Amino acid sequence: MKNKLQTILAVDFGGTRIRSAMVTADGSVHGQNFEATPKTGGTDVIDALITSITKTLATTSQANIRAIGLAAPGPLDSDRGIILKAPNISNLENTPIADPLSDTFGVPVYLGNDANLAALAEHSYGIGQNIDNMVYMTVSTGIGGGIISDGKLLEGSGGNAGEIGQMTVDLNDRIYSSGNIGTVEGQSSGDWMARYAEEQLVNGVASSLIEPYSKNRTLTGHDVVTAYKDHDCLAKQTWNRSLAGLGAGIVSFIHVLDPELVIIGGGITSVGDQLFKPLRQYVNTYAMPGFRGKVRIEPWSLGEQVGILGAAVWARNKIESRN
Repeated sequence: MKNKLQTILAVDFGGTRIRSAMVTADGSVHGQNFEATPKTGGTDVIDALITSITKTLATTSQANIRAIGLAAPGPLDSDRGIILKAPNISNLENTPIADPLSDTFGVPVYLGNDANLAALAEHSYGIGQNIDNMVYMTVSTGIGGGIISDGKLLEGSGGNAGEIGQMTVDLNDRIYSSGNIGTVEGQSSGDWMARYAEEQLVNGVASSLIEPYSKNRTLTGHDVVTAYKDHDCLAKQTWNRSLAGLGAGIVSFIHVLDPELVIIGGGITSVGDQLFKPLRQYVNTYAMPGFRGKVRIEPWSLGEQVGILGAAVWARNKIESRN
């Protein structure tokens, strides 16, 4: 990167875990700390963020930080540093989060949507380098996205552009918790794959998934993927439904954005060719001439570090824009 600003303290957090670290301009990561995201949510999350940052500061010599970059689930108000609603974290609605951290550590705190910042990371350090038009999708418990257009992050009027998971792909489907009907997230995220399979079990569909469901009274996306690899019929049906929703979403934003590259990140990438081969086939089947055969669909290159690195890039860009 051309940017030579000082080290950034970067934080990435979601419904399960808080990760903080020092990130230098070349993308080196130092002093990582991990804390569990409190199930109680609310101000306990802010306390846990402060604990994580404090521990990172204590374990690295890179204490002269310019700012804190914070990657968080959206939607949010990045300008005011407020989380409007965190879908997987309780009691975190219309919550100021940047100011408490800035007051504690005495540096500016720049809040950004985690999937948007992941797109920045892949564009700055990963497979998206030197690509001016690309889309990043994270497929995990939920589905989010970030868009690089003409070499810059597409933020939209309120900083929340890129909510790819909320695109409608099936008008005959249900209304999901986001309030939208038949969404990509509702059909293709790990959480909703599991819920769909649970409903089929309750309705009497035979499946090996009955074993983990009977044991835990719930399923996970991992349970579905494992059963799919073992050729379970219900898991295969659920997986194919997920692929169709994801593929329809990808084709839609390819038609709108005409990207050179689509990057898919998250735990789903561990499936490998069982994910990427049918997605590429779907795009080549349903994309219009002029689009098909042009866009690459690839797995993330930065793995679990993508949030930390994206938060650092975000903070550096904000500092530069203010100088």
